[in-house]
Amino acid sequence: MGVAMFDLNVIEYCNLTWQSVRLTDFWIGLFQSSVYGVLVALAGCLRGMQCGRSASAVGDAATSAVVTGIVSIVVATAIITVICDVIGV
Repeated sequence: MGVAMFDLNVIEYCNLTWQSVRLTDFWIGLFQSSVYGVLVALAGCLRGMQCGRSASAVGDAATSAVVTGIVSIVVATAIITVICDVIGV
């Protein structure tokens, strides 16, 4: 997008990106994605264990697992953001 919309050449775009992104950003992203994966897996397992025996119960459990996963990701994002802000990252 930077090359197409802002008339940057590819070399300049790569240099600006390299200067802007720090290694701590990479590690925070890796940590966040791991937390999200664990939360989604836990939400799916929890709702799957609570599922009934009928086909409609499976659909309800899947919907509930998706909602639980999304809410937990939003909460985890807020917590991780506050922690990173407190420690100055």
